[in-house]
Amino acid sequence: MNLTQLQNQKESVLATARELASGNGDLAQVKSLMAEAKGIEERIETIKALGQGHPVATEAQVDQPWKSGGVGRNPLSGTRDEANYKAYCWGQWGRSIMGNRKAAEWVKNNLKAQSEGTTTAGGFTVPDPLSSELIYLREQFGIARQNCRIYPMSSDVLNVPNATASTTVYYPGENTAITASDLTFAQVNLVAKKPSVLTQVSKELAEDSIIDFGATLARDMAYALAKEEDRVVFNNAVDSTSGLDGILYAVYNLGTVANIASLQIFTTGQTITYAPTLANLKGMVAKLPTYAPNAKWFMHKEIWYNAIAPLLDALGGNAISDIANAYGPTPMLYGYPVVFVQNMQKTLVASKPYILLGDLSVGTAFGDRRTVTIEVSDQRYFVEDALAFKATERFAFSAFDVGNVSATASLRVPGSLIVGASAAT
Repeated sequence: MNLTQLQNQKESVLATARELASGNGDLAQVKSLMAEAKGIEERIETIKALGQGHPVATEAQVDQPWKSGGVGRNPLSGTRDEANYKAYCWGQWGRSIMGNRKAAEWVKNNLKAQSEGTTTAGGFTVPDPLSSELIYLREQFGIARQNCRIYPMSSDVLNVPNATASTTVYYPGENTAITASDLTFAQVNLVAKKPSVLTQVSKELAEDSIIDFGATLARDMAYALAKEEDRVVFNNAVDSTSGLDGILYAVYNLGTVANIASLQIFTTGQTITYAPTLANLKGMVAKLPTYAPNAKWFMHKEIWYNAIAPLLDALGGNAISDIANAYGPTPMLYGYPVVFVQNMQKTLVASKPYILLGDLSVGTAFGDRRTVTIEVSDQRYFVEDALAFKATERFAFSAFDVGNVSATASLRVPGSLIVGASAAT
């Protein structure tokens, strides 16, 4: 015990003695404490007379720079220290692939098992602990990944079997052979596509604040990739960019709109032009099959508040309570949650599908071919004195449970993806 610790011990003993004496405590105990304090004082004087000699070894302090602060709104998961540590890892890894030797050494020592052999023909693959965090952020930002069924892909093409017809029940007569029937399967074809994002980061941010740099890099890439995935999945028109059909387009483009089982055409002549009626929305619920237990409404927030909320505002008495929790950030409509997708159609125009009611875990297949690969360049934004980070991934998508098309109403069979569209006039 060094002099400082002994001095602190003596003061603590004397403080206890004073407290007992002033509070009518046991006088014998007070005297005992005073004697103990005197003994400590004598030990202090003895050490001073002899000299302290070698200082007492103290525990080595581990350098944890991520605990010194960080961004106010860190998007990464965990406690503040955990999120800042992950952001620090992102920042150090980003700086390492920029050629910073000190950062590269830190990555080698702290992400060693996951960072060996990260250089690939396409750039630098994100180390496992950082890749998992990027996946977490994509799923937090992206509506599609939260709701679709994800299929890992080991090659560029994956065929997923989908039952299209069930066996048939017969009632054979006595001594009559039972008619055979087969379970019919179709193949859902997933072909991987490669979206890319380019992120501009100032050199000052990369050099001055590792945590801020890491959080910015992870957030921007995850948000951009998730936003593009949502655009593709909920698209309502031909998409020549990705070559993939979004859910709304897949249903609306099946054939003559009047004959599509999974399509609800909104009534014309409303006060809000091209808006649905509550009867139209109930019609979509009626079409939804019972094997879609996790169905949700998907639409742009402006569609909800500009076209549907006014219908609810016009209700009175108990009627609005029948459509419970219709307002707020997570409203409900006819018992199903409403999810806002800001990539979807937001303007009311003729002949456009812009509302979806469906169970994406049943009616869609989302193929995950490759995780994120990142490259960095200081040439693209040379004039701006900034760095360019390019991120790519590979994914596939198919909306397959879209129902059938028939001119005979009784033969129409809706799928688990029900689309609402405005009329032509």
